[in-house]
Amino acid sequence: MKLKDYVTLGNLLSGLLAVVALFHDRFDLASYLVVAGFGFDALDGLVARLTKQFNKFGSELDNLCDMVSYSIAPGFLIFYAYYYQAGFPLWFAAAVGFLPVCVGTVRAARFNVRRAEFPGFFIGLPRTAFALFMVSLLNSSLFQDLGRFVSVWLYAIPTAMVAVISWLMISTHPFVSHHSRRFKGWLRLGVWFFLLSMPVGFFGGWFLLDDPNLIFDFLLFDQVIYLVLSHLVVPPDEKKAVRAYIREWKAME
Repeated sequence: MKLKDYVTLGNLLSGLLAVVALFHDRFDLASYLVVAGFGFDALDGLVARLTKQFNKFGSELDNLCDMVSYSIAPGFLIFYAYYYQAGFPLWFAAAVGFLPVCVGTVRAARFNVRRAEFPGFFIGLPRTAFALFMVSLLNSSLFQDLGRFVSVWLYAIPTAMVAVISWLMISTHPFVSHHSRRFKGWLRLGVWFFLLSMPVGFFGGWFLLDDPNLIFDFLLFDQVIYLVLSHLVVPPDEKKAVRAYIREWKAME
């Protein structure tokens, strides 16, 4: 075990504590713990680069910890939100909550057999983006306010979003990665918008509007922007190259 591996375990601990928090009816705390897991996940990479500690064990440990924080914990969050907050039947809440656990397991098994990697891209929606999308969606005004106070039929919108985002995670669609890439143009603007919108949403929500969940509305908007930018602003030659790689990868299955 190296220093970076102990940081990675912080990601695992955050995911497990998120599930425990739900048992105590602390949905808000559980949501923040999933975000904290993302923080540890980003930090372990920084620690690995600073200490030059790279090995196969660390990669596999990170993969397993991500499974807990980005698939299992979001599954419990979805179940809790649909069953206890939205009042859906047990079977429906369980079915929707099962989606991230199912697709996360399938994705992990598939890439453990043969990993799909291409410089500057993720193959399939990364699990980090999936988890942040789920946390922001469940805490957003779209889920917390519209369905509860306007019309129960509006829950169809977040439900469809859960299904689509889950499918994207096990798809072979390419998504922009921060690895091996220099951000230019709209991509750089998107990164800066994300970095600036998070503190604005946090401080604006907590201290100005007395609405802590405002940060999740900002985060949901950021995730939608990421999905759009991943497809619209990538140069055509890069798209062509990654699509050719995906065709070859599929042919070898």
